[in-house]
Amino acid sequence: MTDVSATNAAEQRVQQFMVEFEGQWRLAAPAFEERGSKRAAFEAWRALMDETRRRHFTDDTAVDLGQSFGSPAEYGPASSTFLRSERQGDAVHVLTRGTSGLRRFRDHTLRQQGGEWRIASIASHPRDPVERFVDEQTVAVSLGQVAEDAPLGSISDEQAQLDETLNFTERVVVRPRDGETTRTEVSEVGTLVTSTGVLAVLDFGYGNDDARPLARTVAPGTYPIDRVTGFGRNAAVRVRFSDRVPVSWHPASLPAGGHVIGVDAGCGCIVDHVAYAAMTRRDKAAVYDRFTTAARPAVLEVPLGATDLGIAFDTGYGDGSYPVYWGVDEQGRTAQLVVDCMVLVAQDDDGVLTHL
Repeated sequence: MTDVSATNAAEQRVQQFMVEFEGQWRLAAPAFEERGSKRAAFEAWRALMDETRRRHFTDDTAVDLGQSFGSPAEYGPASSTFLRSERQGDAVHVLTRGTSGLRRFRDHTLRQQGGEWRIASIASHPRDPVERFVDEQTVAVSLGQVAEDAPLGSISDEQAQLDETLNFTERVVVRPRDGETTRTEVSEVGTLVTSTGVLAVLDFGYGNDDARPLARTVAPGTYPIDRVTGFGRNAAVRVRFSDRVPVSWHPASLPAGGHVIGVDAGCGCIVDHVAYAAMTRRDKAAVYDRFTTAARPAVLEVPLGATDLGIAFDTGYGDGSYPVYWGVDEQGRTAQLVVDCMVLVAQDDDGVLTHL
């Protein structure tokens, strides 16, 4: 099949889906306007969306059309403008944009199934999905704020008792609040490849727009990544820059300060900042779709351009704030970078944290 025929067929599929979705919406809308419980209305809506999904989507799609009902119809010929279609490998991307409200871009990814082009995913973006997340000028400014010998700060009194070497030691742990026990396991789960040595640690579930580099850099190279699990969760993730054991721990701070990452989508990442900033929204959405279907607790390598490789991972019990530390060896060299997901941690009445 030629690229033109493939894109035409894929675009026709998206048009058919939109027409059907709007028609199903019109069937369901009156029930949502009635007073009282909406349970029956949602059950009917989910049944209608199951039909639409079977007709237009791939069997393995993660798109859940029946989880919400809004007004006006989310998809439809009148609410969307077709911008372009393009084939990339075994997929076709059909890009549309809303005609009202925030006028967000919708990137429909279609793949062949049974000789037909079917929708595999739909990603919503505030900007064109083929644009890079952060412009080169902004990246250049951030690079001027980092250095290999950036000062190492001291850990707060509340965190000073944490021992990340113990955290990555396999052992039996008892959780104080309920007495539940777990056997911690340490395993190598991937590789960090950084062409610049400028790293970023941040929430992976959202856009890269707010990515900021750590103030301290490392030598460009390829480094192993480990994780420790306990209670069925990722308890911590670390990058090993050498085999030396850290003798001190320090906040892995941003240039403006702060070494705790806020997570609102239950997952974080460690990446080369420059490569991550150059990632397109489309590429990020594709990786995130893979991440959401990975076995839990998830860890997934993230390709960044032609050479770099990062890691994405479920963060502990989900959303929250997680500290990031540099481990420094006896010669003052950076040996490790650790993201503590606060699973194997207890807190006393004074707020002091210790590892179990």
